[in-house]
Amino acid sequence: MAEAKTEFYNRKEELAMLTEKHAAIERSGKGVMLAIYGRRRVGKTELIKKFIKKCKEQKLYFYVDLAERVVILNSLSKAIKEQLNEDIILADFEDFFNYLTKKSDESGFILVIDEFQRFSDVAPEFITSLQKHWDNTLKNSRVMVFLVGSSIGMVQKITSSKAGALYGRAQKIKISPFRYIDFRRMFSELDEEEKVLRYGVFGGTPFYLEKTKPFKNTLDAVHELVIKKDSELSEEPKNLLEYENVRIHAKYNSILQSISAGKEILNEIKDFTKMPASSLPPYINRLDGLLDLVRRNDPINGKERLGRYKITDNFFRFWYKFVFENQSALNMGARDQILKLIKKELNAYIGRIFEDIIREMLILYNGKEINGHKISFENIGSWWDRNNNEVDILAYNSRERSFLVGEVKWSSEKLDVNIVEELARKSRLVGLSGSYKLLFVSKSGFTGSALTRLREMNALYLDLNDMKKLYNAIE
Repeated sequence: MAEAKTEFYNRKEELAMLTEKHAAIERSGKGVMLAIYGRRRVGKTELIKKFIKKCKEQKLYFYVDLAERVVILNSLSKAIKEQLNEDIILADFEDFFNYLTKKSDESGFILVIDEFQRFSDVAPEFITSLQKHWDNTLKNSRVMVFLVGSSIGMVQKITSSKAGALYGRAQKIKISPFRYIDFRRMFSELDEEEKVLRYGVFGGTPFYLEKTKPFKNTLDAVHELVIKKDSELSEEPKNLLEYENVRIHAKYNSILQSISAGKEILNEIKDFTKMPASSLPPYINRLDGLLDLVRRNDPINGKERLGRYKITDNFFRFWYKFVFENQSALNMGARDQILKLIKKELNAYIGRIFEDIIREMLILYNGKEINGHKISFENIGSWWDRNNNEVDILAYNSRERSFLVGEVKWSSEKLDVNIVEELARKSRLVGLSGSYKLLFVSKSGFTGSALTRLREMNALYLDLNDMKKLYNAIE
């Protein structure tokens, strides 16, 4: 298959969903068409391979190359011969769908079309023929059609737009990068600090993570896979933009570099990129909706006009912060110098990602207890105001009028009592009436004076070892 071979990890929820879709065909005798989409490298093909391996029906997998129509038809005929041991010459796509209809009528059938969105460019008649045959026959037969696509924008255009040929026909399933809890299963051999560093740098994309498996140290992986000249991942973000056919790369690169540098509000991005404020939204929207790389966050229960933008993929965030802006130095061979810079600034960079990891943990424990403290909320995020007061975590339960206010520190120093008092002060600025519980998470633990104050306040406090135990327990 087209995607690089990797060991299969997790995806329990996705496999369960596909199993239920398959069972629905057995119960109803009706066909199911699924558009499985997500960015390159997230493991879509591996997921489908894992699922169909246990299915008893005949199945056909076909990878769509960027080739002429006649070449694709010949390749499709060849795939049928190799996988189903049937000699067939396809003169056009009508022949193929007539064949598919016959096969599904016989004993059920599974069809996987990988990178199917390419048909829009090389043979759009395939998609219109699929639409016609689906409406006339296939939807009433025991067929399971997987349309697998890495171009998020094109998949959405074909399946979600009312003008798209498959609008209302294909059920969409988005395959996202691993969460931290999923990532941990892949790297159970690492200690928790190294897990956080690895996830913070390479994110949750299985393909990237598989490449780091031989390395015990994340910085070694960075050097060999990202910093070293012509290394495997040194050009990956650029390649993604090209794969998605994103034009005017310079503007997208400037926006991503701006956000990775901490310029997170629209005016800051405008000043950094020198782009007019009125021209920014279309580019940001594409980075969000079509590439799934940027997301706008508003302060919880705060002013929407204070919204900030963040890069959602950790590897892209890392690459644009440390690689993109230092490409001249890297091209001049100053790799050791850049690696020293990364090592110096890595803790500060990981801080925001550690907040995301703690929010994920709280979501997993929502409705449960952590160290005797009940965790219950309807929404969770961060809070900030125009005066630069900021709270790392704010979760609230409107029914109970209860709030969880948290401070998260990724630092080699223990959290001291001044940080405790500062969060207590900022919690009063949130401006909502109700009961407040304070949460503190510190990578390196707490000073004695901080612990005394935390116990007086009946606050919830956790260090890295506590977080490790909590994640281990939920798995």
